[in-house]
Amino acid sequence: MRPIYPGTIARCALVLAFLCGAQIASAQQLRYSWLDMSFMGQDVGRAGALSPLPGQVVDIAVSDGSGVRFRGSVGTWKNLYLMVDYGSTDIDLTGTVTNENTGFVEEISDEFDYTSIRGGIGLKYSIGFNTDIFGEATYDSLDFDFGSFAGEDFDMDRQEFGATLGVRTLFVDDFEARAHARYTNVGDADLTTGFFDSDVLFGVGFAWQFIRGLHLVGDVEIGEFSNWSIGFRLDLDED
Repeated sequence: MRPIYPGTIARCALVLAFLCGAQIASAQQLRYSWLDMSFMGQDVGRAGALSPLPGQVVDIAVSDGSGVRFRGSVGTWKNLYLMVDYGSTDIDLTGTVTNENTGFVEEISDEFDYTSIRGGIGLKYSIGFNTDIFGEATYDSLDFDFGSFAGEDFDMDRQEFGATLGVRTLFVDDFEARAHARYTNVGDADLTTGFFDSDVLFGVGFAWQFIRGLHLVGDVEIGEFSNWSIGFRLDLDED
């Protein structure tokens, strides 16, 4: 029987340690290629008034609503990745149509479509074994599709640039927490004038991997138009 030398044992131990370390690193790696589908809640909280005809005024107030959100990210070259964020919600609307000449008053109640789209490029930088900071440059689109009750036109849409700075960290292998600050040129809207304004939003979120490659995700973002979402994320680059 060939003797086992201490040097051979040491080399085997080093190889085993390397393989275990690589497995742990793989388990704790933050991923940038995934698809996400979520239920989304939206808080708008705005009011406006238009006069489509002489003596006639349409007043509306919009509040909150719900819908769906689809997000995706694809890691491309080194620390760069591409991302997209699409949300579509039905927002509650109430108001009145008033004609001062005839004394006619009608209460109105309906929903309108609120659609937001963000797409762009991101850059991530690791500041620890399981923590990344990231920045994103995006092209943001916001669309309000109100329809019409008495000839008025509250519809609004605009496309502008935005930027995000945030941090992602893995506290344990299966639980990620994240936070960000986001600037957008289409973050607020005046329903009377039809003008958009900028906003800075602050958000936090989590991802819990309950099955390998499949996560429960949740996010809250606070700003002029706040939103929250909860859903599922599927990793696209799972080992």
